[in-house]
Amino acid sequence: MAYYDFLEKLRDEELLKFKRCVRKLLDSTFIVADKDPLLYDYLSYSSNRMDISSYLKIMGYDIVVDDDFKYAMLIQSESDTETVGLKKINHVSFSNNEVLTLLVLWMLFLERFGKTEKTYIEFGEIVDMQKQYAISMSPNELKNALRTFKRFSLINYNETEMKSDTVVTLYPTLQFAMDKEQFMSVVKEMTADLSEAKYEESIDIEEESE
Repeated sequence: MAYYDFLEKLRDEELLKFKRCVRKLLDSTFIVADKDPLLYDYLSYSSNRMDISSYLKIMGYDIVVDDDFKYAMLIQSESDTETVGLKKINHVSFSNNEVLTLLVLWMLFLERFGKTEKTYIEFGEIVDMQKQYAISMSPNELKNALRTFKRFSLINYNETEMKSDTVVTLYPTLQFAMDKEQFMSVVKEMTADLSEAKYEESIDIEEESE
């Protein structure tokens, strides 16, 4: 049986969903049920997953679907993990602002994860935690970072009106956006910078009191 034989058997509507799923995965790595319910619903059927998996494996990719947290993720095909010459997928070089914002989102996610069916925060909470860790960033820089994470289906929010009480949905896919070693390294660096800032502030206070 040829690799593409199953595509010829799909109805036009199903073929369109197949194409949309593949393109979405290749473009943004994740498909989240809350954000793309129609595409995730298509992937909820094991036969559709197998078809997409077979198609992706031709390119060295594969798909993982988590039915508990309702997301699908593009991954490297196990058979091509060690293949020389194939570009590693799921690797995006974030800017410094994006890394710091991602870290804040991750910490907020860990604080709230599991307490409700979905994980929500408010835009103002992101700004507050940035201040807590002495992260200096302009409103536009923060919005640009959040826009990047929305594109990759790590978060979701309404971009048309960003206020302190604007709700931001945090998706479980956040846990795959930074490896643990990188997470601990950035946390250690942030904690050190914060401790140094507080130490300098205490010196200023003592000098003023004298």
